[in-house]
Amino acid sequence: MRKLISRILIGAALGGLFVSFAAAQRATSKKTTDVDIYLFQTGPATNSTEQNPYGLVAVKRSVEARSPLRGALSALTGKVSEKEESQNLFSPVWGIRFVSVRLEKGTAYAYFTMPEAARFSGDGAPFIFKAAVEKTARQFPTVKKVVVCLDGILDFGSESEEPARRCGK
Repeated sequence: MRKLISRILIGAALGGLFVSFAAAQRATSKKTTDVDIYLFQTGPATNSTEQNPYGLVAVKRSVEARSPLRGALSALTGKVSEKEESQNLFSPVWGIRFVSVRLEKGTAYAYFTMPEAARFSGDGAPFIFKAAVEKTARQFPTVKKVVVCLDGILDFGSESEEPARRCGK
């Protein structure tokens, strides 16, 4: 009788391990997740309001599930599809490239660079870019604040005569 009980207990333990291993395999097999990035919309369908002055519209992208914030910001600087362009949706980055992001105590520090050939398309473009980065990053519950740094400068959209404010490391 003791042997039978021992076999049952061992079998149950091994079965539990198998179920746990199978659940872990399913959890790690999902290598991507869907996130929102924000494009801006022009033309008659623009949905600009006081709460969304730049007409930013969420669109889905699939990114690596292990680091969705990094993936979302990288996708933001990626290509816009032909379908999105046909809906008057355009990239808010004007050739800017994503460099890195770090999250500290609820603040996402997002670093970007503007290659020599890239140019903002108008006075409002730096603010559209910054708003798109902020909206893209703030979809994640761990992000409470976003600091956007472009080529080492915090106030990259400013037309002030004062010296530019530099980004921290």
